[in-house]
Amino acid sequence: MTPTTAPQAAHGPKTYQPDTLRVLLFEDSAMDAALVKKFLQTTGVRLTNIFHTDTIPSALQVLARENIDLCLTDYYLRPHTGFDLMDEVRRFDFNVPFIMLTGMDDRAVDEGALERGAFDFLVKGELTVEGLERSMRYALTRHSREVVLTKAATCDNLTGLMNRPAFVERLTQMIDDARVRADNVALLHINLNGMKHINETCSHKVGDDVLKAVAQRLNDARRSTDFVARLGGDDFAFIISDFLLPKHAIEISRKMIEAVTGHITARDGDHHMIVAGGLVAETIRRTSPPTPELVERIMILASRAMFEAKTRTRMKSASELVMGRLGHDRVN
Repeated sequence: MTPTTAPQAAHGPKTYQPDTLRVLLFEDSAMDAALVKKFLQTTGVRLTNIFHTDTIPSALQVLARENIDLCLTDYYLRPHTGFDLMDEVRRFDFNVPFIMLTGMDDRAVDEGALERGAFDFLVKGELTVEGLERSMRYALTRHSREVVLTKAATCDNLTGLMNRPAFVERLTQMIDDARVRADNVALLHINLNGMKHINETCSHKVGDDVLKAVAQRLNDARRSTDFVARLGGDDFAFIISDFLLPKHAIEISRKMIEAVTGHITARDGDHHMIVAGGLVAETIRRTSPPTPELVERIMILASRAMFEAKTRTRMKSASELVMGRLGHDRVN
């Protein structure tokens, strides 16, 4: 099940203010859930800000809908685990700190939680109000610092979108995840025609206005499962997932191109934007080439398809989409 509105980037750093804290509790034991809720309320968290769920789909929906600040998760929830939830949260790009709660004082569970980025590991039988309060305070403080550092390292300064290194890392992760399930992954490379002319005749500030407006439109138009980045200059890219057939990736890509085709408003007025798009869609299997090789080949073929589309835009003065195929060294 897919959440309805997953954010691409985390909301701003959250300081420890219990009365405004919004907590997701992932727990299948009614008795344990009641106890943790009581502890949370004792620390100052409002009952109306505690969201309890025991299934991964419902947890993802809560994360998409409620702007959660912190997640407390049990380890073992039949037939899933807290690890499964953490993996899904990462896949949908929710940036929320996790604290693992478990009845098992198991070193393997402890290490697995840390490997997935959990901020603490608490054994239920040893849980106290003071210990829970301290764990939440430390988790939120550390997470806030990480958000600031991560944004500086992974975001494009002008548009706020993912930058190129972060995009390559995300594509690598998506391919690794898809390989396990034999899922589809597509890459759409978009180039804006006419940006050189705008920069030279209207000023770079106007060009920056256009780039920021395009970035906002692309981010608003994307689906919750997709990721958008600025690769640099007037080049943008999408990772498209959660589709069944190549034609579905084409439909999604056309909608994205339509979102930024036409009039874009800058400080000096409107500018008509034409877009060239290159798309590569492929099913990633266990037998597919190694991930680093796939990342390079997909990006090269999407770029090559984009340049073919760019040639067509000059002939037609209209936005174009060209699809390349991973199994060929040419654009079809």
